[in-house]
Amino acid sequence: MAKINGIEQAISCYSYTQEFIENDDWSIDTIFEHVAAKGISKVELVGGQTFQQYPTPRADEIDAVLAAGEKHGVEVFSYGGYVDLGRITGYQMSREDILSDIRLDIMTARNVGAKYMRATGFEPELAPAVNDLAERYGVQIGFEIHAPHTPSDATTLGFMETIEKNQLGSFGLVPDFGMFIERPTEIAINRYVGLGAKRETLDWIIANRHNGMTEEEMQEHVAKNMGGGEGEKVAISEWFGYLSFAPAELDSFAAMVPYVKYVHGKFYHLELDENGKVFEPTIPYDKALSILAEGGFQGVFISEYEGHAFYLNDADEQLDRHLALGKSILENL
Repeated sequence: MAKINGIEQAISCYSYTQEFIENDDWSIDTIFEHVAAKGISKVELVGGQTFQQYPTPRADEIDAVLAAGEKHGVEVFSYGGYVDLGRITGYQMSREDILSDIRLDIMTARNVGAKYMRATGFEPELAPAVNDLAERYGVQIGFEIHAPHTPSDATTLGFMETIEKNQLGSFGLVPDFGMFIERPTEIAINRYVGLGAKRETLDWIIANRHNGMTEEEMQEHVAKNMGGGEGEKVAISEWFGYLSFAPAELDSFAAMVPYVKYVHGKFYHLELDENGKVFEPTIPYDKALSILAEGGFQGVFISEYEGHAFYLNDADEQLDRHLALGKSILENL
């Protein structure tokens, strides 16, 4: 796909998680076929999803990726690595353990032809050592800034300061647009209602998410004073965790742009207005993408659908909408 204002659209294979799990006849070849049909030639491959033997895939698993890429004209642009800090119960991974895991992911990235890699699971002080590995093996590594992290929290600022101080050329950041979610999707709310939560209690939780309560304090308050049950418990846990939401920190995002290696265009569900136009009801995509482009970012923007969080298997339709939304915004900058 041609670049639009210097930005190229791509797709994360993670977007097809629900289909990949539910359908026995789906393989990485199937995913690449669907991606190519959209006119997209670059993907991000997530190791934990793709390979049965992770973090050290079998040779036949690597061969399947390479064959699918050649067959459909799809390039593995980036590889999604992962440091599993909780792999051994009660054991705290050492610096050497973490670097060993990252090295294994780099080997897989190289084997599938990826020039970029997503990394997680370590603190800013380890960035220089990770940069050394990236330079040694010829890849670019980006630490994913994912909700509940924000562009201006201590972790993000720590990485930016470390990159600047040490002039790290092969290490940067991968912002995930999920950190700009300003309110939960209706699909999420309806899921908790299906688990027994009361809508009015969920509305109270949303309104008070940032009133100073900790997760534990809110759990206790809702359970004791509002009759909260399992549905509310799950909602609070997820809304303080990976489905966190808050007013989008767009002003601080501008300072982060110079450190960006590539971008995860996270989304959970896109809707159509009365005129059939695609819109994102929870993330200010117009502003976030504009800041990215105006900040001089020239690179790959990866559509990353996570409908599997709500057991949805509509990835093709949702990805088509997201690609159209991104194209429209970028063309009108």
